[in-house]
Amino acid sequence: MRDAGVEIAVPSEELATVGFWEAAKNYRRLSKIIDRLVAQAVETRTTEAWLIDFPGFNLLLAKKLKAKGIRCSMIVSPTVWAWKYNRVFKIRDRFERVLCLYDFEPEIYNEIGVEAHYIGHPLTVETAELKKRFAREGNPLKKIPYLKSVFAQKKSLIAIMPGSRPAEIQQHTQRILEGVRLFQKTNPHCAFILPAANAKIHDMLSRYTLPENTYLVELSAPYVLNVASAAIACSGTVTLECALWGVPHLILYRGSWMSYAIFKRVIRIPYIGMVNVLAGRFIVQEFLQHRLTALNIAGELHRILHDAAYRDTQRAELGKIARRLTAYEPARQAAKILLGKN
Repeated sequence: MRDAGVEIAVPSEELATVGFWEAAKNYRRLSKIIDRLVAQAVETRTTEAWLIDFPGFNLLLAKKLKAKGIRCSMIVSPTVWAWKYNRVFKIRDRFERVLCLYDFEPEIYNEIGVEAHYIGHPLTVETAELKKRFAREGNPLKKIPYLKSVFAQKKSLIAIMPGSRPAEIQQHTQRILEGVRLFQKTNPHCAFILPAANAKIHDMLSRYTLPENTYLVELSAPYVLNVASAAIACSGTVTLECALWGVPHLILYRGSWMSYAIFKRVIRIPYIGMVNVLAGRFIVQEFLQHRLTALNIAGELHRILHDAAYRDTQRAELGKIARRLTAYEPARQAAKILLGKN
């Protein structure tokens, strides 16, 4: 958005919180940001607001904007199909329409009289463009000097993706690295690559002591998934990237015990990984909270790499999901709907 010329009033990093308890602790700070944005919208005579993602924050923002006569559209449906379904009624009251990334979501809203449209997932376009670029120019990852020997030896490469938020990195990274060390005791011929999408994440990850044959690179996840045989993935968008690149993986997540206890009471489905949600069943193993152990990580990685039938079955299911995620231009589709153009 910044590259497209949008003026950024509040960087999204200032809005990010992980878990119920953490959000509650930040409520006062986030409320002040909302009041500042509403005042700015009134001052600039804003008539319409397109609120992207951050549902907890944007639901509160939309309520105050609507009170000022400003029409709101929600871009990216929250996970009402997983938990807190009653949010759909707040959305109906506060938003003119909802633009959805997944094909099963519009029906949820249409049933209660909310205008909703499926626009597709932007990752499909980004992935298709990257695949063309790598075919044309090669993957920059292969040009990194300290990785040349890894590629020359044709080692199996495993991507490590502990998450992008500071809390996720703190909760997951050390536990993942312990699993890697255990795995390496019986699988010495594998290499691990830890992508960092930006300098801030790179700085956080560089504070950890990495196991042998484990490398930190300042590149985003797709650069590693393009060459990976398997992946260790934090629950989130990156699991969809694994599907689009056809990489078998395991899913993990750990938050505060307070947030987890609340989450267990409100969750409406038995899985949190988006690939499992889309499949409607477990096609990828999830290791949450107390199940996030070195032994579980090492065991599941070993199974993915050494059990051909298991690996091929998961890869086939990921392929079905990748084909289902329509690869047209979501941004163009969203613009047509929001601007009322055919």
